[in-house]
Amino acid sequence: MVLIRPLAETPHAPAVAAWLHTEWWAASGWTLAATEAFLRSATGPAAPCCFVAEQAGAPLGTATFDIDDLPTRRDLSPWLASVWVRPESRGQRIGAALVARVEAAARAQGHPRIWLFTPEAERFYAARGWQREGLEEWQGRQVPLMSKRLP
Repeated sequence: MVLIRPLAETPHAPAVAAWLHTEWWAASGWTLAATEAFLRSATGPAAPCCFVAEQAGAPLGTATFDIDDLPTRRDLSPWLASVWVRPESRGQRIGAALVARVEAAARAQGHPRIWLFTPEAERFYAARGWQREGLEEWQGRQVPLMSKRLP
């Protein structure tokens, strides 16, 4: 059974920091130490809060409920950010469960809408009710900006 809980309640901060640093954050100028420090401080329940999916004590993936995520759109908040699942664990609905967990956190905090941007996974989010709101620039390229109204 897959369990999703705040990263702060797990011993997985070093692994999650390494995943996110390698995937995106190093290209944004973060050091591995800064990545891990941010994740350790993202304890929730309000944003920021990092969640980790785990099974039998092993981390499988992560997602973050964040205050801001796109430097060009600091006017928008909150955000679903840094959704990542280990390659060998993909295709098992872990990403969908992580997205739903962040949506639930935003809803519990009374937010009527949540935002994300994605360089590669627009179809994944659209299949989960997210709507494209336009294009924004991120790391020198155009990426879809998406939002979801929370019931």
